[in-house]
Amino acid sequence: MVGPSLSEVVLRGRDRLKQGREQCRRQHAAGSRGTQVSTLVSDLYDDLVLEVWNQACLEHFGGETPAGIALVAHGGFGRRDLAPYSDADLMLIVRGRSTAAAEKIAQALTRDLVDIGLEVGFAMRTPREACALSWSDPVIFTSLTESRFLAGSYHVFKRFFRSLRHGALRRSGALIRDLIEARREERNKWGDTNYLLSPNLKKSRGGLRDIQMIRWIGFARYGEVDLERLLKLGALSDEDYRMIRKAYEFLIRLRNELHFRANRARDVLDRPTQMAIAQDWGYQGKQGVLPVEQFMQEFFDVTRDVRYAARFFADDNRRRPIIGRLVEWARSTRIGDDILMGPTHIWVHASHLDQFATSLPRVLRFMSLANHHSLRIGHHTWQTIRTAMQERPPTPPDAESIGAFLSLLSRGGRLGPLLGRLHELRILEQLIPEFKRARGLLQFNAYHKYTVDAHCIRAVEAATDFADDPSAMGRRYRRLKDKTLLHLALLIHDLGKGYEEDHSIVGARIARNVGERLDLDPNSIEILEWLILKHLAVNTVAFRHDLNDPEIVLSFAKEVGSIRRLELLIVHSVADLAAVGPGVLTDWKMKLIEDLYLRTRQYFETGDLQADQEEIGDEIRQQVLAHLHEQPAEASSRKLLQQVPLSMLLREKPEELAEQLIEVGNALDAGEQSLCVHQYDPIPSAMRYVVIHRQGNRRVGIFARVTGAFMSCGISILRAEIVTLDDIVWDEFWVLDPDYPDQPPPERIKKVTERVKYLLDTPDAPLPASRKTWSVGQSRESEAVYVLPTKVDFDNETLDRFTIVSLFAYDQSGLLHRIASALSELNLVLHFAKIDTHLDQVADVFYVTEEDGRQLEDDQRQEQVRRALLDVVSVDDDD
Repeated sequence: MVGPSLSEVVLRGRDRLKQGREQCRRQHAAGSRGTQVSTLVSDLYDDLVLEVWNQACLEHFGGETPAGIALVAHGGFGRRDLAPYSDADLMLIVRGRSTAAAEKIAQALTRDLVDIGLEVGFAMRTPREACALSWSDPVIFTSLTESRFLAGSYHVFKRFFRSLRHGALRRSGALIRDLIEARREERNKWGDTNYLLSPNLKKSRGGLRDIQMIRWIGFARYGEVDLERLLKLGALSDEDYRMIRKAYEFLIRLRNELHFRANRARDVLDRPTQMAIAQDWGYQGKQGVLPVEQFMQEFFDVTRDVRYAARFFADDNRRRPIIGRLVEWARSTRIGDDILMGPTHIWVHASHLDQFATSLPRVLRFMSLANHHSLRIGHHTWQTIRTAMQERPPTPPDAESIGAFLSLLSRGGRLGPLLGRLHELRILEQLIPEFKRARGLLQFNAYHKYTVDAHCIRAVEAATDFADDPSAMGRRYRRLKDKTLLHLALLIHDLGKGYEEDHSIVGARIARNVGERLDLDPNSIEILEWLILKHLAVNTVAFRHDLNDPEIVLSFAKEVGSIRRLELLIVHSVADLAAVGPGVLTDWKMKLIEDLYLRTRQYFETGDLQADQEEIGDEIRQQVLAHLHEQPAEASSRKLLQQVPLSMLLREKPEELAEQLIEVGNALDAGEQSLCVHQYDPIPSAMRYVVIHRQGNRRVGIFARVTGAFMSCGISILRAEIVTLDDIVWDEFWVLDPDYPDQPPPERIKKVTERVKYLLDTPDAPLPASRKTWSVGQSRESEAVYVLPTKVDFDNETLDRFTIVSLFAYDQSGLLHRIASALSELNLVLHFAKIDTHLDQVADVFYVTEEDGRQLEDDQRQEQVRRALLDVVSVDDDD
């Protein structure tokens, strides 16, 4: 069936749209400014819309313009800052008696513009309706503030826009409040920091939406959206205007680039695109900093300026309740000659403020006082300080400033936000010059959500949050009498990133320089340097090693040296993990860290780690035995209990472990070789499979067959721990099933468990082919974003019995099975493993020996193993 033929205006419009976009693409590629290209796009859209309008007028009204109707562009179309594939937002403003004519025009516009290839947002309103909707819906208000006349009756448009402006001025307080709240909700969805690693150019903090917010608030308060007009009115400072114009040019050009690359509307700057743009725009990088990281540093500089300017503009124009201000004044007390402190805010008296704001020592002492009393700094006071500090030439801090800074660091309270403000003013990098290099420095992986500087400040904030935490970690934080060293260490712990050398080693040197510059005593400098050098030690030991092995804990205790250092390091590690991003500090990780802490502290207090472990283990075994006595348990179950290591005893509830032991004992007594027990774990929202297998003389390849079974089912392994009880292998896997994001149904679980048992019980059966599946819950990125090297390390020093093989790599479908198979083919015996996967990275640790029980001591043998593991990691799982 043949559809209706397209009209001439549509056919011409399609050709014109295609040619126009190509012209815009060429001008963009030639290096034109973003606003120039956006103006070209807007002109193109104007021409297309007006041609359809004129054709509709010709068809329905003989070429005459119908009375009482105005065609209005609004939103981005009204601002004329369109990207190549932006929507065209249109509205017909209609007087009541012109409704019938307007409907004919509306039908032509919506039909023909869509047929041409434009995405059109369309509405038809009377002036009264449009204004009424603006007062009740901030989204409609913000769009209509950018209204621009296109065609029809200019008188109708002028009356509508005058009513909108006057109505907004009368309601400015409520409108600004609603605008700020709506923007806060949007930021929470798209990113409440400008330091997100895959930002949305429009909606993430510091993006185009914040520039638009200034325009919208300007309309509500002054009746103006134009930034230059707001500057002339004194609503914007010269500095903020300059920063916003520069940022606007950068962001508009970048948005045009995203549209052209995708050939569609696109605003998310993902990691593969970041790399491609950095290359195409000619970023060269520098020592230790990739071109993409250099590009993103500029991006973060731009969005940071936008964020601060937008925040202060909003604060300047937000009306505060008079009663609240009066109460604040009435209940305030004077501190010295110039500072007043109320119930919730602290501020400087107006008569002293200008002189006060230019003195860095006084500003730092003022911030320390605000932090000590957990008070907010009054907006006018901070705005004056901000202006004065922006004009102050950068100079090395004097002794008074350093003392005030250390006083600020000594307490929790609102320390994190205050450090963020110092960073905003570039004062932080005057106190700690190394902070300048970390400003906006990208951490190019999915694991870290924030840039280096944002992460460091968030780590301080995470630690100060422990002040009100009833947990053991909160008690440890509160026990620290002087928190200065902890806060300073967190603030600088990652400043060694962006160099070719290991960032902990570089960071330790930076820590010594910082300590000497801040005039810390030699002992404090040594502790600060040690904290930075060892700030990853807790993660390495807790997440990658067998804490049941006394040698592991003893080696860690030697590195730490004292209970005071242990508590500093533990709190530092937890705060660091919490600041990485949502979902990183899991309950599983907290349990491992707590286990390591308790074992190490027990050693420091008693000097007898083994005795303590045995006592704890015996106590838990007695609880499990009590449950075994309640049920008909065979002797084999009790025998297995005596072999269960402390890690399993601590991980399981006594009653659940008793049930597992009975099930395993009965199965083994019945002659079964393998058993696969399942349980849904709500904490990580993952299925947990416990695989038990009697290995007999076959000690190589078991782990490979289990991982192969999961791989063939298309299941992703998030975490795994394996232990050996005499000749029984007891492996635990936490997995995600892409077919069942929630708990899988019984038939799926049955299929998985049968696959595991079959492949273990029939060792000669070939492994089935793996299912082709993307990583669970993530979109697959180009391998071009994998910029960190795969690493394979060997450790024969920590343990006498095993070689510890550590592997860092980017995750791939089926990677763990390929690693396990490589170890099997190398005839290595696997005694213990910890597998941890987070987002795009895996960190796996294997305790291995040769078949005769020897460590891997020969350099050539180690190189053979390294080469084999690197080879399987480099294999494309889609081959």
